[in-house]
Amino acid sequence: MVGDRRGSLGEEDGARRRQGEDGVVKRRSWTGWRAGLLLAVGGLLRVLEGVAGAQVGLELPPVRDDEERGVRAGDFVFTPFLTVEGRYDTNLFREASEEGPSSAVILGVIPGFRLVNPTPSFVRLRWDVDARINQYFSSDPNARDQGRFGAGTTLRADFLPRAVVGFFVLDQFKREQLPPNLSSSSRYDRNFNHAEAGVQIRPGGGALQVALSYAFNFQLYDKYEELDFWSHEARLLGTWDLMPKTTILLDADFQVRQWRKTTAGLRVNSMPLRVQAGVRGFITRKIGAVLLVGLGKGFYKEGTEFTNVIGEAGVAFQPVHSVLLEAGYRRGFEDSYYANWYLGDTGYFRFGLQVFRRVNLDLSGEYTYVQYASLDPATLNTAQTAFAANQTSRRDHALRARAGVQWSIFRYLEVEAGYELDAILTDFQVTTANGTDRGRYLVHQVFGGLRVVY
Repeated sequence: MVGDRRGSLGEEDGARRRQGEDGVVKRRSWTGWRAGLLLAVGGLLRVLEGVAGAQVGLELPPVRDDEERGVRAGDFVFTPFLTVEGRYDTNLFREASEEGPSSAVILGVIPGFRLVNPTPSFVRLRWDVDARINQYFSSDPNARDQGRFGAGTTLRADFLPRAVVGFFVLDQFKREQLPPNLSSSSRYDRNFNHAEAGVQIRPGGGALQVALSYAFNFQLYDKYEELDFWSHEARLLGTWDLMPKTTILLDADFQVRQWRKTTAGLRVNSMPLRVQAGVRGFITRKIGAVLLVGLGKGFYKEGTEFTNVIGEAGVAFQPVHSVLLEAGYRRGFEDSYYANWYLGDTGYFRFGLQVFRRVNLDLSGEYTYVQYASLDPATLNTAQTAFAANQTSRRDHALRARAGVQWSIFRYLEVEAGYELDAILTDFQVTTANGTDRGRYLVHQVFGGLRVVY
């Protein structure tokens, strides 16, 4: 697919959460950087990005041309590609309608490659790399000044994948271009990295598997170091194949997270713990399901604490190999740039259809009810600036939808077109002497692309 960046759930479960703690924030002409960080509205959608993916474990089959693509050298397959994409964005800076949204046409050139060894012996390797060069066209000069270059890479190597004891290393890097939440030449461009290493134990033939790992994460902004953070992360993942197609699992994740610059009420050091247990597997040959229930706790150094139930329930139906229906619910919490944390209750769905093993149709959507920790912005007042909010317990409604078609014309060429919707619906707003900043926005995007793949 054009620009496809979806990873393997089994290999990179939890990566969405690590990368989701986004710094897309509202900034206005208020005095001091603190005011500009109050409305963390854009980041939520990236936190929730991809929830309608393969949580249950069912996917459409590869298109027929995938079997022929790539350069083979021994056990390895190297697949380079080049994508040219055009996108029209109705609200580049994610502003409320009263704030005069700016539209833009974005031309993107995306080279990249994938390196895998499908039949591993000593090491199983997968390496995905892509870069992005953007050019913005708009009547707004600030839109034309947005970031030009982004990149991403995910490398995972599993050593001794068939032995009783093995180990793995994983590194994920992302250089992201993030426009601000108002028409400005400033940018929230950032660099994220997750480096992880662990040991895998498979006693008794592999039905039981236990993985212990340590990771170091950082997120660094080009210009706004007050948004930087880093964390140490420990994880225990245990799976037991109760039946050939049914797995019981336990997932425990603990982080020690530090901000470069802490601010009471906005950015507080924490030690979030998430523990979930459940089952994933097939009810019948055509129906799969996942059920996870657990506890999350933030261990925040100060301010409002989070202790609550987290989990997920989902079901997928694949009556034939070319049709997929999936729906589910997920509940989780994240550190936030506004208040200590937010809790998201998400309902999602996905429909996929493959035609003649060449054309994939995909429709997905999600709705999230977002509850933030209590915070009175007046506690952030300075001698220069006073804040007033219409809510101390902020509540948002987040919507995301996507419809797309990908057509593999022949081995070397495929095309994609589609539509995306991003929206935050909320009455929340903050007012100072310089004006009112509103938390809501609505974005429509239409895109199309052509991908050359060898």
